[in-house]
Amino acid sequence: MASNTDQASLEQEVRSLQAYANEYSQQLELLTQQLRFIESARGEALASIESLEAFSGLEGDVPTLLNLGGGVSVHATVTDTKKIMVGIGAGITVEKPVEEAITFLRDRITEMDASAKRLTESLGKLQEQMRTVEQRMQEIYSQTQHR
Repeated sequence: MASNTDQASLEQEVRSLQAYANEYSQQLELLTQQLRFIESARGEALASIESLEAFSGLEGDVPTLLNLGGGVSVHATVTDTKKIMVGIGAGITVEKPVEEAITFLRDRITEMDASAKRLTESLGKLQEQMRTVEQRMQEIYSQTQHR
C-alpha cells in the first residue's frame, strides 16, 4: 500500500513540476521578447544618433528621403538642422537642439543597456530553475523505471 501512496505522491510531484516548467517557459518567452524589443530600440537609437551627427554639420536646406512607414517614402527638405523633434515618452514630443537630442538618446541607450542586463540576469535565473525542474523530473522518471 505504501508503494501506491509513493506512486501517487510522485505523480502529483510530476504534475507540479510540469506546471512549473510551463510557467517558466512562458516567462522565458516573455523576457526574450522584451530583450529583443530593447535590442531593436537600442539599434534605432544608435541609428538616430548617427543621422543626427551627420545633420549637425550641415547648413541650409537639406534634401532627404522621409520614410512614412509601410515601405512608403517621400522626398522632403529639412529646413532646420539645428533643432530636432524628440519623442520623450507617453506620446510627448519636444523640440531640442541636436546636441541635446544626441545626449538624450545616449542616456536612453544607457537605460536600455541596464534593462537588458537585468533581463539577461533574470533569463539566466529562470533557465537555472528550469534545469532544476527538468533534473528532478528525470530523477522521478529514473525512479519509476527501476521499480
